[in-house]
This record gives sequence, C-alpha cells and structure tokens, in this order.
Amino acid sequence: MNQINNNLNQLVNALFICNEKFLNKSDNAGGVKFCTDEYLSMINTNFNVIKFPVSYDKKIIQRIRKKINLNAYNDYDINGYKSSLKTVLLENKVTHVFLNLTNTGPFAKLVKSISSTIKVILCSHGNESGDYLHELNIHEKHRGFQEKTATYNLGKMLVKEATFRKNIDLVLTVSDVEEGIEKWLGAKNVFMVPRYIEKQNKLYVPIKGRVGFISDLSHEPNFFGIKEVCNALNKMPSHNIEMRLVGGGKERGDELQNKYSFVRYLGYLSEDKLEKEISAWTFALNPVFYYSRGVSTKLGKSLGMGYPVITSEIGMRGYKWQEGELPKCKTAIEMAALIVTLSNDKNTWDFYKTEVQKIQASSPSYEEMMLELNRYL
Repeated sequence: MNQINNNLNQLVNALFICNEKFLNKSDNAGGVKFCTDEYLSMINTNFNVIKFPVSYDKKIIQRIRKKINLNAYNDYDINGYKSSLKTVLLENKVTHVFLNLTNTGPFAKLVKSISSTIKVILCSHGNESGDYLHELNIHEKHRGFQEKTATYNLGKMLVKEATFRKNIDLVLTVSDVEEGIEKWLGAKNVFMVPRYIEKQNKLYVPIKGRVGFISDLSHEPNFFGIKEVCNALNKMPSHNIEMRLVGGGKERGDELQNKYSFVRYLGYLSEDKLEKEISAWTFALNPVFYYSRGVSTKLGKSLGMGYPVITSEIGMRGYKWQEGELPKCKTAIEMAALIVTLSNDKNTWDFYKTEVQKIQASSPSYEEMMLELNRYL
C-alpha cells in the first residue's frame, strides 16, 4: 500500500472539470456518465487526478435562454469559479486540465488566463452541434418561433465550438468520425480514445428467438433505431421473435409493446436482474442508423459482459479490437433479417459467443490507451 501511495505522489497533478452530476456515483446519468467514468479511468493511469465539480447556472436569464433555445454553451457562470479554480491550479501545481463535455469549453480561456503553460485537453463526448441539427431536421422538435431561435442557436454553437479550440491544446474524441470534424473546427491536435471493453463473462443461457435492447427510449436516436427495427420485423412473414426492451422512457416503451405483439417492455432493472435478463438473449441489439452525438455505450456494455451483439455498422464507431467479428448491417431491414435468421440457430450463438471472447481479449486496456495518448501530451 505504501508503494502505491508513493507512486501516486510521484504522478503529475491534473484537474478534471466536470458537472457534479456526472461525478455522483449514485446518479444514473446514462451514457454521458459511462463515458465520463471511462475518461477518468484512463487519465488516472498517468495522473494524480483532482476533480473539480461544477454546477449549471440557474439564474433567471439562463433559464430564459434555455426556454427560447438561445443557450449556446452558456451553461456555467465561468467567472463565479475564477477564484476557486485559480487556487486549486496554483496550490497543486496542476500541469494539465481536462474539460469534460463541450459545454465546459469556456473554462479553457479562464485556465489559460491563470497560467498559459497549463495544457488544456477537451474530453469530447461527440459532436454537440450535429446532435442539435438532428433535433431540428430529423426529430423536428422546434417549430414556428422556436425553429427560428434554434436555427440561430445552431450557428452560435458552431462559432463558439471553433472559438473554444483556440485555447485548447488537444481534443479527445470518442470516434474516428469526429476526428475530421474537430480538425474542421480548428482543433490543434486530435486523438481518438477507443471505447473500453471489460473482460468478463457472465452466464449465457439463450432462449431461441429471444433478443433484447438496453437503452433509454426517451433519447431520440435510441427510440428511432429500435422503432425502425420493429417496423421492419412487423412487415416480415410470421416469426417466433421475442424482443425485450430494458431501460427508461416508459411512455415510449409501452407504446412499442402495445403496437407490436413481439415486444415486451421491462423498464429499469437492477444490475442483478439485468444480468439474469440478458443471459437469456441470443443477441443484444445495437440499432444505430444515423450519426448522433458520441458512441453506442450499449455495445461496450454487452461485449464487456460477454454477450453476442447484432449491430449496425454505424453503431460500431469508436471501438477498436484486433480479433473477433460481429454480425453487422447497414439498415433496419437488414437487422430484422439477421435477427430472424441468427436468433434461431444455436450454432450461430455459440460461434459469436466465441468471437466476443476474442474481441474482449484483443481490445485495448486503459494503460495501452494512455501510452498512445502520451505522445500528444
């Protein structure tokens, strides 16, 4: 134990600026928290990390901005943290500051004003403005006056994203797709951090024809993807498929269950119940059919537990491994066909179970990721 403490004392101090909700272990914050934990686990292999929690600005003017869609990265009262940030940076001789999520970008300029020698690294969770564009275009969330303000806000977001990068030394992305976007925005250096896959194998006792999907259905890309697959399955000749849906978004889960006879919505499950539930699926599903912000953490969770996955090609972005294959497709129609064929063939389950073990064994560890990242730091 003393040796471990000595090693930690020798590490360089780094500050991790992050919204408090994603540092709260009891808060179920979904994919963002999952990604945040991955970043922290990787950074901890090379730095003595000091967490600097921040909270959303709740002043009236800020609430109004959000209401009328004019909140282009004004989530935090940056000046309100100036004194405490300066103290923690200088007293701890911090050499690197990691910003979690693009909306913490305004802190970069403040950090550089305190010390220009500190390296600022943005831990991106995906292209924010691209997701906002989908709200306007694909999901049509904003109409009338709100469409006009949201369109203006989208432009402001792009301008601010480019402005932030003037004070950011390195941007960490979660997928190779976003490396090009970051360079277009003016990032000085870009490094893709592949998703981490745990090496564990849970009980696997699949039931013929049973597949499942873990997600928060209130998140538009999740609902869009699984709804497309349900539509495709519903148009196919009679089949014995049972699709199990796990996660939040009860209203939408109930909607799918009431509309499709082969769907069963289970809502939130505890970790123990979730493991038991997934163990009976022939395949977990990863239906991602357009580029949304970030990556599919659902894929990593299923692979980490050792379960086979039927995935879209887009849904695999952000993952790297040397060996092993997954059944993949480009469209919801193709995924539906794979579900019907593969979930009824025991030889196929066994084959892809072995492939997942190869994927686990050949995916990078946090230490290997950090070794690569050190070339940029």
